[in-house]
Amino acid sequence: MMNVVFMVLYFLIIGLVIEISVTLLKLTGLKNTVARFQVISMLKGTGFTTDEPKSIIDHPVRRKISMFLILFGAFSLAVIISSISTLLTDDLRLMELSIIIGILTI
Repeated sequence: MMNVVFMVLYFLIIGLVIEISVTLLKLTGLKNTVARFQVISMLKGTGFTTDEPKSIIDHPVRRKISMFLILFGAFSLAVIISSISTLLTDDLRLMELSIIIGILTI
């Protein structure tokens, strides 16, 4: 049960990171649909294609956001795999995750 709660909380964090990143990219001038597609592509590590990556790589703020998303995506995959492999663990740090969610929501 605790592992399910942990996974839900972690996916909530991922959702918040996506929304914050989309908002930040929109503030740099990208359209909403382009920003969302690029954020999800970078987060999943599947590569972001088309002509839009050049507009991200050439912009210093967008480049920093994309570096964070690529690293966060790799980290998230490791966390999800780790949490699945430790189904029997009792120490899931739900309080810390709740605090992070609160901070990201604000």
